Amino acid sequence: MKIYAVKISDINEEELDKLCLSIDSEKRHRIERFINKRDKIRASIGEILVRSIIIRELNIENEHIKFEENLLYGKPYLHGYLDFNFNISHSEDFVVCAVDSKPVGIDIEAVKCIEYKDIAQNFFTEREFNYIVKQKSDIQLSRFYEIWTLKESYMKCIGKGFSIPLKSFSVCMDEYESIRVIDDNQNENYIFKIFDISMDYKMAVCSLNREISDNIIVIDQNSLINNYFDLFQGDEVYNGNQ
Repeated sequence: MKIYAVKISDINEEELDKLCLSIDSEKRHRIERFINKRDKIRASIGEILVRSIIIRELNIENEHIKFEENLLYGKPYLHGYLDFNFNISHSEDFVVCAVDSKPVGIDIEAVKCIEYKDIAQNFFTEREFNYIVKQKSDIQLSRFYEIWTLKESYMKCIGKGFSIPLKSFSVCMDEYESIRVIDDNQNENYIFKIFDISMDYKMAVCSLNREISDNIIVIDQNSLINNYFDLFQGDEVYNGNQ
């Protein structure tokens, strides 16, 4: 498994347009529909990040990369490579990606002062709610985001996303900080890990592999863009035909 992180910054409109032209037309149209420029940047960086990984690790030319989606739940996968699994998440200033030989899910959230008790009571299980509120008040918000990211990473790992009710399973942590999921509909042994990628962020990874890497590969945004165009030969415009 490999985990990648990019801290995003502003991109001028010309460079952003150039990035969009280097990906397939369907994804490009999705990005262009975003109103907020920051959303466009996050989506574009996520796309070229996973493309760069595929180009380097699988030696596939950019124009031959073909993504498809799970018909029932819409989770993307790389066509023709069943042992290459990836998942992307982004929040505020970070875009992250996990790559694994088995199904994987990743979620990152910027920690914000929100009404976490109301959210937890409405959407988390009783076990999860108690894990949060039966702590000192100064760590309850952190516990809330731990559960949030763990649950999302699990839902993304099994490929169903928010099509499954949040209260249909519990993510539990014992006194040894061992994390497990209680889900009557799943029998596999999912592995979890929580990362404090930055002071104001929580990130969680879920995998069917026996071990999750401790290492996060941090990539500079400008280096990612420049290297991507070197790999892609950025003076050519990708026509999006797949």
